[in-house]
Amino acid sequence: MFNKSEIKKILFIKFGGIGDVLLSSAVLPNLRSYFPEAEINVLTYKNCRDVFDDNPFINRVLTFELGRDDSLRLIRSIRKQNYDLIIDLFANPRTAIVTFFSGAKFRAGYAFKHRKYAYNIPLVMDDVIGKMHNLDVNLEALKRIGIPVDSRDLFLSITKYHDEFALKYFKDNNIDNSFKIAIPMAGGWESKKYKVKDYIKLIKLFNEKYDVKFILTWGDEYEHRDSIQINKAVPGNTYILPDTSIRYLAAFFKNSNAVISGDSGHMHIAAVTGVPVLGIFGPTDPLQQGPVGAMHRTITHSQLVCLNCALLDCQIGNICMTELDKDKIIDAFLNMLEENNITIPLK
Repeated sequence: MFNKSEIKKILFIKFGGIGDVLLSSAVLPNLRSYFPEAEINVLTYKNCRDVFDDNPFINRVLTFELGRDDSLRLIRSIRKQNYDLIIDLFANPRTAIVTFFSGAKFRAGYAFKHRKYAYNIPLVMDDVIGKMHNLDVNLEALKRIGIPVDSRDLFLSITKYHDEFALKYFKDNNIDNSFKIAIPMAGGWESKKYKVKDYIKLIKLFNEKYDVKFILTWGDEYEHRDSIQINKAVPGNTYILPDTSIRYLAAFFKNSNAVISGDSGHMHIAAVTGVPVLGIFGPTDPLQQGPVGAMHRTITHSQLVCLNCALLDCQIGNICMTELDKDKIIDAFLNMLEENNITIPLK
């Protein structure tokens, strides 16, 4: 493998969706613990940079922007930096090539077909990928490289400036003292999303009995459109957040009372802030992608045999989402609050 004393400079590569990248942050405290004097840098997508900014376990964040940055230029830049160890936990064709031509003496990465050539420490993970939580797959990779795992903690830096921004928004909208439930419109696949019409019905059911405000979060123009649609249907107690970066978004979650979300990056951002999250799952498996932490809960339409299909496009109407009983969602949410000693106000 390698002699620990040989490793002075490390590059950790993790591309992917925001949730996947955030789940990889658990790797960093373990790297820092094992290599306390090494320079540890991270390479990720530009839109995920916020996940690693102000992370105390690393030295620098390097970024790559799809559609704008040049892969050859990235390879040249990485090669000039003289890394001793590169750990590629994305291992797509681009990151495999970057790793292969990096000049690093030790190159670890997933031994996927047609990409294992890039790694002289190939990680055969067929026995764990799809069989444990994605967070634990990342940590298992470290173990197989020979790096001890002492921490399972995720990390996202939320400063007082992020908190102050969120609190000012709540105060300006006269909801600073209200019970607030955040609802992300986000979701990388349409089939993972809880639908707008179902959120409208769910919110109206809450409104029959509970005195709450709903904070609608979004990431792109389509999700913003969905937020507007919900706000128009239930205008009295729904609020659309302004466009914000990841850590400001995290502050909104942190300063809410709870979150209801489909499987998304926003769900994982919320979960790491310490607010209880109820995840609504269908085509993906909560045992692999669920919110991390004992305070969180997930719900599925458990009677369906097609759960966890991982299909981006459902041919039978996405019934795992659309036919999930809304009363059961509310019951699961209330049970989660009770287990966290949180009281939701009645009307």
